[in-house]
Amino acid sequence: MTQDISLWSPVIIASLAVPRTCQQERYFAVSPYYKRVDDIKVRIRNPQTEQLGKSLETRMNLEIIVVLEESDGRTVLISRPEIIKERLSFAEFDRLPQSGEGEVGYITRIQDLNWNGELRDNQIIINYSVSYMVFVVQEQVVRLYAEEEMHNTDPAQSHDLQAVDKETAPEDKLNDKLIHKLYRYERDILGLQRAIKKTEERNALLNRELNGTQKLVQTLRDAVTRKDLLICHYENQPYSPGQKIKPLPEMNGAEPKLGQRLRRMFMSNQ
Repeated sequence: MTQDISLWSPVIIASLAVPRTCQQERYFAVSPYYKRVDDIKVRIRNPQTEQLGKSLETRMNLEIIVVLEESDGRTVLISRPEIIKERLSFAEFDRLPQSGEGEVGYITRIQDLNWNGELRDNQIIINYSVSYMVFVVQEQVVRLYAEEEMHNTDPAQSHDLQAVDKETAPEDKLNDKLIHKLYRYERDILGLQRAIKKTEERNALLNRELNGTQKLVQTLRDAVTRKDLLICHYENQPYSPGQKIKPLPEMNGAEPKLGQRLRRMFMSNQ
């Protein structure tokens, strides 16, 4: 026969009637050398609630991480700590603990966290929203029933529990799939950001090489044009002993038109 087990554990006796939502906006001044925000992350550490007189206070430590891109393409990581403080009233809970129930504690659980930000006028502007629940807990004895006793429970109650499990099973599977998809999307976005950055760096290098090649082609084109003019000048000028050949004026880089070439030929024959 399997023996029952009793544990001394915190038990939830009350909670907020609805989740509490905190929305805030933060401004951080940065150097004018930054041209855009590459990524933002907001993390919450050590959320806790404690009683202060006739009310409660919830405190959360936030870490705001911003990845900025400089004008030359380099990235810089900036971290800023923040503290959220909110006062709660006992009237917001679905049940008020009675004075004779003994000492109680409070557990804070984050349900949702959203944020967005932008770089404007040398300032990082971040808006974030935090939704959380606060549970009132009390240390009590919790009994874990033996397996045989669980089998001997009311069949109707067991059937109800099985029905609830069947109803919630599809939702649990859907949540697991959504969480997995979200993880894959975040991973793909990070991969795309790295690929875009590498492509931008490659394009900048190719543009520099293209500019150098264009300058070299223009120099060669000018040299060929000048050579053609010299050949044309020598072919059309009658040779006489002792005659000095006038040097042609320097070219400014543009290929001469036909009229310019003829005018230079006539000037050289004067």
